[in-house]
Amino acid sequence: MIAAEGKETENIYFEAMKRLRQASNVHVEILHRNDHSSSPIVVYDQIQQFKKEYNIDDDDQLWVVVDRDKWTAKMLKSVAQYCYHDPHLNFCVSNPCFELWLILHVEDISTLSEEERIKMKANRKSSKRGATFLKQRLRDHLGSYHESNYDAERLISTVEVAIDRADKLDTNKQDRWPQSLSTRVYLLARSIMNP
Repeated sequence: MIAAEGKETENIYFEAMKRLRQASNVHVEILHRNDHSSSPIVVYDQIQQFKKEYNIDDDDQLWVVVDRDKWTAKMLKSVAQYCYHDPHLNFCVSNPCFELWLILHVEDISTLSEEERIKMKANRKSSKRGATFLKQRLRDHLGSYHESNYDAERLISTVEVAIDRADKLDTNKQDRWPQSLSTRVYLLARSIMNP
């Protein structure tokens, strides 16, 4: 079960991954929201509501997928703590945001200059159509990108490369979430493909 902060971007990706790369012994469910409210605690509450309504088996995994970007460490810490105390819950944070995971499918950011990596982590809006740095970089790579309309299947064709790149970026795996430019979505991708 996956509950994500983003209303569309993450769901588009995971729906495509479910269709194309889900292991035969895995069943993926993606929770959707009808409103625009999003925060780590809203995502956590959404998955808790699911747990109340459905029976959870011992081997079920529930994933709380959120961005680091605008949330305080205190907000992330409380949800991380809830997840830590529940053996079914996994806390999956991208720093600064989910678009970093998407970029890792098409670009090895470990080869970039420190200046470029700082710009990625800051993820400020640019003057070009008001997109954030990472959204604009995705547009440059893919030809077009909008969080509610992009070719996730094209990206999933290189998911193993993205997993490897994200794993290498995650240099402090003992931290509850990435403190530097990194994403833990690779852990979720691995669990969908190879439980």
